[in-house]
Amino acid sequence: MSVAKLHRPMNRCPPILLKRNSPFNVVGAGLLIVAATYGLSRYTYGLFVPAIRQDFMLDQATVGAIGSASYLGYLLATLVSPFLVRRFGARLPILLGGATATLGMSLIGLANNPIWLALGVTLAGCSPGLAYPPLSDAIKQLCSAEKQSRYYAIINSGTSFGVMVSGPLALFAGPRWQLAWLCFAFIALIATLWNLFIMPGHASEADDQERAGKERTDDTRTGHEPMRVLLRRKLKDRAVCRLLLGALLFGLVTSVYWTFSVDLIAGENDLPDAGRVMFWMVVGIAGVAGGLAGELVTRFGLARVLQWASLAIAASIAILTMASGDMLVLTLSAVVFGAMFILITALYGIWSVTCFPEAPSAGFGLTFFLISAGQLISPTLAGVGAKLWDMAGVFQVTAVLCLGLLLLLPAQDIRSM
Repeated sequence: MSVAKLHRPMNRCPPILLKRNSPFNVVGAGLLIVAATYGLSRYTYGLFVPAIRQDFMLDQATVGAIGSASYLGYLLATLVSPFLVRRFGARLPILLGGATATLGMSLIGLANNPIWLALGVTLAGCSPGLAYPPLSDAIKQLCSAEKQSRYYAIINSGTSFGVMVSGPLALFAGPRWQLAWLCFAFIALIATLWNLFIMPGHASEADDQERAGKERTDDTRTGHEPMRVLLRRKLKDRAVCRLLLGALLFGLVTSVYWTFSVDLIAGENDLPDAGRVMFWMVVGIAGVAGGLAGELVTRFGLARVLQWASLAIAASIAILTMASGDMLVLTLSAVVFGAMFILITALYGIWSVTCFPEAPSAGFGLTFFLISAGQLISPTLAGVGAKLWDMAGVFQVTAVLCLGLLLLLPAQDIRSM
């Protein structure tokens, strides 16, 4: 045996794992931060509301107010994130998002009174608003053009993985529900540390100079214009207006399902707690299919895929009111909604980047700000509607409104970011 072989390291990592822009690192780090900030920090609160109400002796109004604080935190963070990207690059806001998720969920896990609980929920709610918009810039910097849509769509499906994890942990924790939140916080910490080593900083860093230089050459006039000027100019574009109105409507209609679907099926079908958690998990598992958005856009075009997905998600909302205890129909609704929700969010993300090529995070942030603005408004409107009709009637009206997305499709064919 040669001396060279004797001194060869025994546990050398494959080069693909060490390379910062390898598929494993870019997709893995991005997917995990989305799972932690969106799937766990933001969407899991509703799953624990019964336990929270019991332990802290809160009424429905207080629980709702805490949930609204989470949405408001997200909206404010979404406005701040693009400015941080333009000033410091993608890495800082992504790390801040991971840190607020870790801190917020730790506070929820350790809270012994409603004030600390509310603070934790609000901080956790801020995290996706900080971390998600910069991912578009990071993908543009780290990935070649032909891979960007595919990688983004897979990363976007991280929400589903977070929802999938939350269900089993909720069942495992049982009455010790705060232990589950401490586990969520640990996942967020791991995601933050991974992104620390993977995500790019400012475009002026040595390894990003060439790519950033090309982008500035493509559009030197708009590359550094103030955000206010950029948005004023973009809002005159019909394609941008279609994108933003569609995002707002999408947030309005889907929030009804996220907020009241479990309540609807529990009231009509008398499902036990385990059945409700399983329904929630099916929604999350189905969302993994949304990772195919990049492939579908490349093959069929964004407008056609968005048209199909809008019809499907409207149907999923409508058929939930027709279940009448039929578990097959309930499961069908959960599968279609979960898959189409993640798919459509990815489609809006891809569309926003094509509308804002000179500032991807600005378009990303504004689009998802409007989705969340709709999600903030909708539960209140649905609650008022439920007093006038019943909740099944609210879902039927929501399904009809969802068809309005068909009037707000992109006019031009889009097949990549």
